[in-house]
Amino acid sequence: MSQAGTVGRGLLARIAQGMYRRFAFTSQANMVAAASLVALLGGCLSLWLGQDSNWDLRNYHLYNGYAALQGRLHLDLAPAQMQSYFSPLLDVFQYLLLVRLPGPLVGFVMGVLHGLLFVPVAGVAWWVLRDRAERAWLAPLLGVAGLCMASVLSEFGNTMADNTTALFVVGSLWAVVHAQSRAEGVVPWRSWVLAGVLLGMAVALKLTNAIYAIGMAAALLAAGGRWSQRVLGLTVVAATALLVAALAAGWWYWQLWQHHGNPLLPQFNAWFQSPLAQQGGVADTRWLPRGLGEHVLWPLIFAANPKRVSEISLVQLVWPLLFVVGLALLGQHLLRRRRAHTAAAFAPVLRGVVAFVLVSYLLWQFIFSIHRYLSALELLAPLLLWCGWVRLWPGKRGPRSAGWLVAVCVIVSLVGRGDWGHESWASQAFRVQGPPMAAPAQSVVLLVGAEPQGWRVPLLPAQARYAAVASNFPEAEGYRAALAAMLDERPYQFAMLPGYSDRLALRFEALNRKVAAVGLHAEPGCGKLGWIARTVRGGRLKVEQQQGRCVLVPGKAGPMTPAAAEAEERTAAQARLGAYGLQLVPGSCVTLDSRIGQGRFPYQWCRLQPVR
Repeated sequence: MSQAGTVGRGLLARIAQGMYRRFAFTSQANMVAAASLVALLGGCLSLWLGQDSNWDLRNYHLYNGYAALQGRLHLDLAPAQMQSYFSPLLDVFQYLLLVRLPGPLVGFVMGVLHGLLFVPVAGVAWWVLRDRAERAWLAPLLGVAGLCMASVLSEFGNTMADNTTALFVVGSLWAVVHAQSRAEGVVPWRSWVLAGVLLGMAVALKLTNAIYAIGMAAALLAAGGRWSQRVLGLTVVAATALLVAALAAGWWYWQLWQHHGNPLLPQFNAWFQSPLAQQGGVADTRWLPRGLGEHVLWPLIFAANPKRVSEISLVQLVWPLLFVVGLALLGQHLLRRRRAHTAAAFAPVLRGVVAFVLVSYLLWQFIFSIHRYLSALELLAPLLLWCGWVRLWPGKRGPRSAGWLVAVCVIVSLVGRGDWGHESWASQAFRVQGPPMAAPAQSVVLLVGAEPQGWRVPLLPAQARYAAVASNFPEAEGYRAALAAMLDERPYQFAMLPGYSDRLALRFEALNRKVAAVGLHAEPGCGKLGWIARTVRGGRLKVEQQQGRCVLVPGKAGPMTPAAAEAEERTAAQARLGAYGLQLVPGSCVTLDSRIGQGRFPYQWCRLQPVR
């Protein structure tokens, strides 16, 4: 080996030793230092990603927090579409952050919050690896690996709630495995109560976390001493979780029941029969597997085609590997080839973690099959993959090869990272140009169509009333009657429609600034830039000379001009409004500016009149 190679390996060894001394879980101080570093890096990652602008934020996260604080349940009519009636508990917290603090500071805070996911994940690993010599350094590494999984990365620092509520879900599991690790005969009341509090908060903040409550029940029964103690633990956790969920979110469901006759409006309306919504159920079934074959092979299928379970590609390898390793372990058990003296040693609490993940995953697959709802499980996936592989290969090479397997999963997720939407930072996260509305207290504003527009409402006059039409809310006759009463009560009526921002042109402007920064714009013949354009697949780029400069332009014809696109939107709105006996006043529409960070989201503001 060359001298340079020897020096390089020595330097890496010294760095590894220094990291071990400072961040391995050999002392409480090291644990705090590791958690602090990961949280700080989480904040920095969120700053690097930019201002969150995901669809849910633009539709309901900002509006729901504002509406809950302002008591608008009886004033507005679903301006954030069907999502207007989701529990706003977490949205209140996020709204207060977003409107009261500078945008970059909010991003940093959310990144730190999501970085703290490291704590419960590493905590679960710490108890699972209790009998392993590698525990001190492996637990924090598996905690970091969990944060690098596809669904977790895609929502890092944003408001979509899956990462935020995963703090409570995995924290509850951490408390459960801590309770199960106590000595025989010791009743871990505090751990059980803490697990119930965290689980109840998770369900109160996001109802889809109910699947994890059932998974937690499986975890409690799968490990933890005598059966009587397991049942006692399940009883305490379940009772505490129900009480906390009722206290935290019950006020909201009670208000919905009082005002609209359905505490889960518009869902389960076949049972509650609120007059506002159609009587059928509301469920997004487009992501579910079809047929027995897909149900059996689903982890392989959605790994090969991520858009089977998500609007964006969340590329990952951990689920198919877990599937294969799980089948191999099942086969090993059924064939009785595993010998007791060669089996890898893991704490009994591993059974509880496996039960939690397996039951929760199966419920997810049959009920939702939406990838981002798996965040709590993906945080634990590297730990289970490592343990499963070592169980298959209990010799000296097993742990090392398992580490490489987890590292490959991390790399795949990092390289294929999906993004729900970000913009460049601005000190003020949200800005909306005020519309011409002379008498807000006598005005109704209709948000037309299914595009997300609810985020603007908190920045518009509070005296007006806002309602969605032709949205994703399953309107019934009661909805139309409530809307008609609203329109009869207020004589000034307006429509808000999506505007058009040529975001493709903006992206190419930014791209050509980078081209100019490295000097490729001035090359005679544009040869190097042309080579770069040709290497991009799909004909998405081509090179032109404009005023003596080499510039990149779209390889295919771009969308219509902003004016034409907005005219098309108005035509579509006319057709939708006709069903409500309304039409746009000719020539009344103006395009106004609104921004998230530095990203432009213009909107059209039009006067309304009855159809004549």
